[in-house]
Amino acid sequence: MKLVRSYFARLFLARWFVTTFALLALLSVVDSIGAADILPEDSGSLDALKYTLLRLPSLYDRIFMFALFVSLLLTFLSLIRRQELVGFVSMSISPLMQVRALIPMVLLISIASLLVIDQTLPRTVSALERWLGSDAFMEEDAGKPRSLWIADANSFVEIGTIQGSELSDLTVYLRDGAGRISSITRAESAQYRDTSWVLSGATSISLEYSETPPLQIWQTDQTPVTLQKLGTSPRNLSLSDQYNLAQLRGSGVRPSTAYLVWFFDRLTMPLIAIGFVLVAVPLMQALGRRQTGDQRLMIGIAIGFGYFIFDGVLKTVAEGGGISLPMAIGLPILLLLGLGIHLNLKVERVK
Repeated sequence: MKLVRSYFARLFLARWFVTTFALLALLSVVDSIGAADILPEDSGSLDALKYTLLRLPSLYDRIFMFALFVSLLLTFLSLIRRQELVGFVSMSISPLMQVRALIPMVLLISIASLLVIDQTLPRTVSALERWLGSDAFMEEDAGKPRSLWIADANSFVEIGTIQGSELSDLTVYLRDGAGRISSITRAESAQYRDTSWVLSGATSISLEYSETPPLQIWQTDQTPVTLQKLGTSPRNLSLSDQYNLAQLRGSGVRPSTAYLVWFFDRLTMPLIAIGFVLVAVPLMQALGRRQTGDQRLMIGIAIGFGYFIFDGVLKTVAEGGGISLPMAIGLPILLLLGLGIHLNLKVERVK
């Protein structure tokens, strides 16, 4: 059994590497073509290469699960076409034993990928934003307002741009005790000093009977670092930042669930990978003499697409608080694991 486990692991690892490399290469080319408009006008081949390298962690994060599932299907497709799967079954190596042979390598790759994504993705996203500004993620943030909106305990603040410790084009909507807007202050810029933001070029409009002077200082817990993270898509943050921003109360730009959705999405990567193993192995048990496995491969890819679409819709709705977090994260995983267990039990009963 040790030799069988090693053979399955090596076969899967080779196909995972080739599939991942091919998908990354394809998406990098498409992404680079789309980035032609946002790169500096005087950029050359080195700038294009720099952009491609900085985008790799983000692209890898998007395709990892799909590449892993396709690799599992291709592993068994090769076993079917070389008539090796029939030989393994004749040696009493059941689908459940094949699952156990694959799970260690799949878990190793999943956990390693989780750590690599968590460490590299936030850094490369930050580097891209410093280099190209918010335009670097124009397609990913389609529909997102150009301004950054912050909700504080006593105010709403609209921020035009963030450059290090300086903000530009601020509008501060102060609220009274009843939550109504009492005054509007517009400032050309703001500098972060000590623990607050000092406004420059401020003008004020009072919505009450008495005139109020322009706001000179914006008192908030927000720092240049937290504002930069709040302006970043939750998916592109590290696990620690996702958790910390989810605990932010009384100040922020998104619901706390938006950060918790992607926090648990990343943490559950190994569990989802196990679910794909449970589905792929029994699905690809094509033992007939004329079986090529092509039909089962197509069925597997269709199942994968169905899962990713369903999972993506639930996460999008949950980010805005439309459904509960356990349903958004747990339901797709439970359905995947349930399908995998059902297929394995069905194959065992047929035997």
